[in-house]
Amino acid sequence: MKQNSIALIESGKRNISEQAILSICREFKVSEEWLKTGIGEMFAPSPTSALDALALEQKLTYGEYILIEKMLHLKREVRQSILDYIVEVAAAINSDNIPIDYPAVPSPVTLGGKTEQELKDMVGKHFHLEKEAKEKSEVS
Repeated sequence: MKQNSIALIESGKRNISEQAILSICREFKVSEEWLKTGIGEMFAPSPTSALDALALEQKLTYGEYILIEKMLHLKREVRQSILDYIVEVAAAINSDNIPIDYPAVPSPVTLGGKTEQELKDMVGKHFHLEKEAKEKSEVS
């Protein structure tokens, strides 16, 4: 920040930006709550672990923190199994060429005696036709 900007903020003629507040807190390890309100400790507590540092840096929620913590405490083989499973699920979703938000089970009215594969082919074709029509209309 330039000296004249700081002087304007100090004199109350200019408000400090949220970005400037975050920069000050990050640079000087000052508590954001204290800087904004004067409440609490002046200095932010130092992270006690790499995960705490990551949580502060990325502003993780409690749920996100626990998810990452539990994942890190798994054996390497178990983490690899989870990743393999996620890759397998993604491949299965992509293989059918059907959007993930389409109904999992078509209504009985639309079945019309078709096999499951025929229905998948129809939905996939319909989806691609819609996509092509949308792309053509965007180009025009």
